[in-house]
Amino acid sequence: MKILIVSPYLPHPLSGHGTGTFMYGLIRQLLHENEITLISFCDRRELELAQDLKKLPIKFYPVPRGKGGQKNLWWNFYLVATRLIQFFRSLILWQPYYVSKFYHPRMARLIERVTGETQYDIVQFEMVQMAQYFGASRSGKKILQAHDVAFRPAYRRYKSSPFIIGRGLLFVEWCRWVSFERNVTGRFDHVLCVTEQDSMLLQWLTSTWTSKISYLPRGVDVADRVPLYSAREPQSLLFVGTFSHRPNREAALWLVGEILPLVLRRYPESKLYIIGSNPPSELKMMAANTPRIEILGFVDDVVGYLRKASLFVAPLRSGGGVKVKILHAMGQGIPVVTTKLGIEGIEGMNNETALVGDTSQRLADHIGALFENRHRADLMGRRGWDAMREGYSWERVVQRLGKVYRNVWAE
Repeated sequence: MKILIVSPYLPHPLSGHGTGTFMYGLIRQLLHENEITLISFCDRRELELAQDLKKLPIKFYPVPRGKGGQKNLWWNFYLVATRLIQFFRSLILWQPYYVSKFYHPRMARLIERVTGETQYDIVQFEMVQMAQYFGASRSGKKILQAHDVAFRPAYRRYKSSPFIIGRGLLFVEWCRWVSFERNVTGRFDHVLCVTEQDSMLLQWLTSTWTSKISYLPRGVDVADRVPLYSAREPQSLLFVGTFSHRPNREAALWLVGEILPLVLRRYPESKLYIIGSNPPSELKMMAANTPRIEILGFVDDVVGYLRKASLFVAPLRSGGGVKVKILHAMGQGIPVVTTKLGIEGIEGMNNETALVGDTSQRLADHIGALFENRHRADLMGRRGWDAMREGYSWERVVQRLGKVYRNVWAE
């Protein structure tokens, strides 16, 4: 099949976020039997990584997209002006501001040109914010891979806001997400969700109780064998997350500010490694006062740390969709301590594959229990690895996706 993939982020293992890692792996798997074209937004750092994609047998069209403040005064002026235009556009079109941030005429024109020049079998849009480009496609069956049902985390942000004015604004944004997702979902020939729960939730929202909306698990690279637990650094914790994503910032600050101090009272020799690009200044300040914390920033070899640390800690309290970092961690055999939200939508989870708590004390107790019982930690890592091998192997994911493609194309 000829497949066009349209992505808001560069699919690359060094992208710094789980979706980029997943999409890179998926493209590599699909290349075995399909002809792939990729159109993707790329920021400055992603444009450097894009050279790796050009080594793959795909057609690749990068669309430069600047983000974040810089030292250049004119750039910052341009950024502020652009954000204001995007804000007013979101008001006029009654769509989430986050969706407006990802609109660019250059992207729309490129999709129109590429799909007009080539007859594609499948045009697949990654993430809900890219659904706005549906009308630009001139050929192929349209599939939306909704990596997150966005109106649910929007609702959680609204409900958890402690400020009256903030809650009012977040309520409006939640309403806009509900309206946007309800309207765009029905335009596609098929919609893929990353959990069974998300699939049912989107069916409920759209009153579409059909096979047009289905569940496709995330694929993950699973180690050939579980690394020896005896080789792991004793009493060491690992946190991984891109800090441009608010749930990761919240989780890291909670971990450093409340959970880790409880751990250090009982285990003063324990150590925390934090991996993720653009760590916030508040986190750096907190870490500066605690010598047992090492902020590593962005690293090329996350797997090396997943095989080095004793435990993987993900105290997530917001966000949606499947947490790829947890799948990735389990795929490398490291035991996981997280929240209910952290394992939401992951198949095969129980108290033998991951320890779950939603308070600082509960999470600290789980960490201490595994520090003290390395045999139990070893077994938990192995059972998590088994769950990933059985439920999230690339072979299973590609087989299910291939079936979806064939069914959609035949309709």
